[in-house]
Parts: sequence; C-alpha cells; structure tokens
Amino acid sequence: MERKSVMRGRWFIKNIDGDFDGIAEKFGLEKMVARVLVNRGLNTDEEIYEYLNAEEGELADPALMYDLEKACEIINGKIRGAKKIRIIGDYDVDGVCSTFILYDFFRKIGADISYVIPHRVQDGYGINIDIVDQAKADGIDTVITCDNGIAAYDQVKHAKEIGLTVIITDHHDIPINSALPPADTVTNPKRENCNYPFKGLCGAAVAYQLINCYARDYGEDAELLKHKIEKTYLEFVALATVCDVMELVKENRIIVKKGLKAIYNTENIGLRAMLEVSGLAEKEEIRVYHLGFILGPMINASGRLESAVKAIKLFLEDDREKALDEARELQELNNERKSITEQSLIRAAEIAESPEYINNKVLVILVPDCHESIAGIVAGKIKERFYKPTLIFTYAERGIKGSGRSIEDYNMVEEISKCEECFSKFGGHPMAAGFSLKGETMKEQLEVLDSLRKKLNENTKLTEEDLTPKIYFDMELPPYYVSESLINNLSRLEPYGQGNKAPTFARRNLSVSSYRILGKNENVMKLELTDGGDGKVYSAIWYGDARAFEQYLLSKEEKKLSIIYSPEINEYRGFKNIQLKIEEYR
Repeated sequence: MERKSVMRGRWFIKNIDGDFDGIAEKFGLEKMVARVLVNRGLNTDEEIYEYLNAEEGELADPALMYDLEKACEIINGKIRGAKKIRIIGDYDVDGVCSTFILYDFFRKIGADISYVIPHRVQDGYGINIDIVDQAKADGIDTVITCDNGIAAYDQVKHAKEIGLTVIITDHHDIPINSALPPADTVTNPKRENCNYPFKGLCGAAVAYQLINCYARDYGEDAELLKHKIEKTYLEFVALATVCDVMELVKENRIIVKKGLKAIYNTENIGLRAMLEVSGLAEKEEIRVYHLGFILGPMINASGRLESAVKAIKLFLEDDREKALDEARELQELNNERKSITEQSLIRAAEIAESPEYINNKVLVILVPDCHESIAGIVAGKIKERFYKPTLIFTYAERGIKGSGRSIEDYNMVEEISKCEECFSKFGGHPMAAGFSLKGETMKEQLEVLDSLRKKLNENTKLTEEDLTPKIYFDMELPPYYVSESLINNLSRLEPYGQGNKAPTFARRNLSVSSYRILGKNENVMKLELTDGGDGKVYSAIWYGDARAFEQYLLSKEEKKLSIIYSPEINEYRGFKNIQLKIEEYR
C-alpha cells in the first residue's frame, strides 16, 4: 500500500482539577499519577479504589438483567424434560466465546445441547430463517442466541410460528424504531427496562452471567459452581471483551484484569495450544495487546476464511497434540488472511482519494474483489487513514454486503438506521456495523448502494472539525521527570485499551540528535532526543510509517519535534532503559 502522509490532529490537554495531593497521599501514588486518575473522571475514594483494585471486584447480581432468571427457569425445565436445545452464535471472537461458554457449561450438566455458528459467507450474521428451519427439522425444542438476535424480529417470529422456544441473549444496540423480537425471553443489558448497572458488556459476558444465574438458582453447590465457572470461563469473557473492543471500564476492567491472569495460567488445552503456537507461552505476562492482535485474529481467521466452528472445537479439545495441530491451522489461516487484505486496501484507498469521493464525509466504497470476510478490516484501516466513517461493500455470494467502522463523532448504527430501507439486514454498535443491501438483482443493489452513499452524506452533520482527529494527552511533562518509579506507578492503571488508554504526556520542541529506521517493512523508527540544556539524551521509538516520519523531519528547517508520548521501560538482553513511545508527532 502506498505510503500515507502524516495526519496531524488537534491536541488537547485534559485539564481537570482535583485534589491531586490528597489522592496521591491516600493511595500511595505519585502526584502525576493522581492527575491521570482525575483525568479519567475518577474523583471519589470509592471510584479510585475500585479502579486500582479491579482484581478484587465482583460483577453485579446477574438476576438484575431483565428476563435472565426467566430464561434460566425455561432452560432448567427443558433440561429436566430432556428437550433438545441449540445455541446459535456468531463467527467473531465474541460470538465464538459466547457459544463455547454456553455449550460447554450446559453439556457438562447433562443438557441435550448442540450449537450452530452461521457461516460468514453462506449465512451472514446471526440467526436466520434457514438456521431456524434446520433446527425444527433436527427436532430442536429451544434455541438460545448469543451475541446476536436483538434485531432479528422476522426470524424469531418465524421460529415462534413453527413452535420453537426462543431465548435471546445479546449486547448489541437495540435498533431504533423497531419492536423487540417476540422471543420467550430477551436479555440485553441495553434494554430500557433492564436494571443491570453496567450496560457495556460484550456478548460473552451476558452469556457468562446467564450461567452464573443458572448455577446460583439450580446448582447443587452454588458457591463451588460459581468458583468453577470463573476459573473455567472468565478467560474467554476477557478475550471477547478485548476483541469486541468494549470499553475497559467498571465491570469490563474487572473481567479483563482477572482474565489476563487466567489466560496466562489457563487449563484449557486449546487455549494453551494457541499460547504455545503463537509464542505467548514464553512471555512473562499476557497483556491486552496479545489478546487483540495475536490471539483474537487467529480465532477470527477461522470465521473469515473457513468456519468459526474450528475455533470452538479447539477450545473443546482434550488432546494436547491435536490441539497444537488445530492451533497451527488457525495461525496459518491468519497468515493467509493478512496476505489477501493488502490488495483490497490499495483499491479502497485509490477510490477514497479519487475526485468523485475525496469530498465525501462518509465513505461508502464498493471493492468488488474484496473477500467479504475482510471488509471490516479494510473499513477499519481506511477509517484510520482518512479519519472518516467508512463503509466497505463487496460482491458476496448472496448479493452486496459490507462492514463499517466509524469515528468518535459519528454513531454508525444510528445513522444507518435512518436508511434502513436500503438494507435487508443490518446491526452493530456506534463504532462498527455490518449490513446486506436490499434488491433482487445486482443492478438493483448497485442502485441502492448509490442511494445509500448519497443519503448518508446528505444526512450527516459532521463538520470539518469533526473530521480532524482529536488527540488528548494528560499533561505537559518534560522527559527529565520520567523515572522508573513513575512508570511502575502508572502500571497500576493497567490494563489499557478502549476507554482506558495508556496515560500520555506532551513535550514540545525537542531536538532530534539522530534516528534510524528498523524493520523489514520500515515500520519502526528509533530516535535520540534532547530537551534544551538539561544535557540528557532520551531514547524514543515510533511504530508506524517510518519513511513518512523521516520525510516529515527532512521537511523541517530545524530538526525540532513536538511529541505526545507514553513512557515505558525497554528491556533487551538483560539491559533496561527508559524509552519514550511516541504516539503522535508534529
């Protein structure tokens, strides 16, 4: 893909007042760390304690979720009556983990249970009429959806008409101006009448709370079963939470902080095989990055290029050698996925930069040869490059389908809901969505696509300011003040991720003493910086397009650089040094 020019956003300092000295003294923190906590909206002692000690936290009572106790009552009756139950999941990491959690738990307590994961290409997202009819043909009595179903009114209506019991568990945004599906129970923390205190759970977390509720109400030893559930399944909830890009705040912070340790010590043979094959078993700890960029893509690759059932079978595997073979297969699929993404990225970028599209505030792009399973990846990368809401469409087996990724000031699922007449199916979040176009013929669908592009751009209230990235940092901090003690203090704020970014600091007009470009793809630059007359040389590193960075430096008369950075300890061959990880520069 051709090199991109540097996109420099507007820099904002998070200048929030608070009792920094009091917080620092009470919680044994450096004052700068107390400022970072206040910047995250944490002010009361209770909030700060819960944030710093998330591993001690507990999730809320699952019975607070609307319809969850009723769902457990129905499921218990079906198990006692030896009725056949089928789980209908989804093909992404959240859907895979949700399905595994429900299937593995209920099969172990004797349920006559099976699962179906819709094929990304042949079936599309979530429950559909064919899956419902097949369930009936297979003698299924009850279907349980996980990570899908909240927008499936017609499919659920059909299931009820042919005599199935339907239990929905989902976490996606509830479609605007649409009735809830007529299921026997509908559990989603985002329902208006749901009293569950935290609304930002992923699908796997909703499934996890379902089995917690069931264990409490119908387990022989509820406390022991609760402990076993956490030990066996919380790691998969953490994996799903990170990979579904949920905000790492409140209950999600509890899940991920506990879950990272659980993954490192996992007794699941399939997950352990993934750690070994990927090289993560040799790490001193598992971090959010490893979930989002190593384990998650391996799981997703099965759903993108073949069937997500491969990943579930891996997690159910009890033979170590077989598990290692299956994990290697997922790794190979992911490598293949990477290689087929590049050409679609090139084509999408060319279209976005063409005269017809360059002034569009919402990018609606058809890439005919793009494999439909990677449309979301392409949309995400194009969104990052141009900082515009991006919908990538492609020719699929069943018409034109697509995926979208959004920016901070554009609620994608809300905006596409205003054009629902263009879609035969859609769903998602404010930041991401998936959809299929209406139309009996390809010609009709292309006309719908053109209409959608016009409507989204006519409807949008995005300003040029909205389309300039907003870059926030915690405070101005000369690197002279960065110490190993400060970095260790800051580590108490981990895990970092969506909604809980790593603390960042700014320093302006640093001098560049030297730099060198590293990496086969020239995607790393190491620099030596000085700051005025303090006499010290500071090591810094940039991960990104190193040649574009170099061109920027060469374009300046003086090699002066302003940076937003996060401090870290770099360890190499037993030698430690403080390093400034550059997040933004200008």
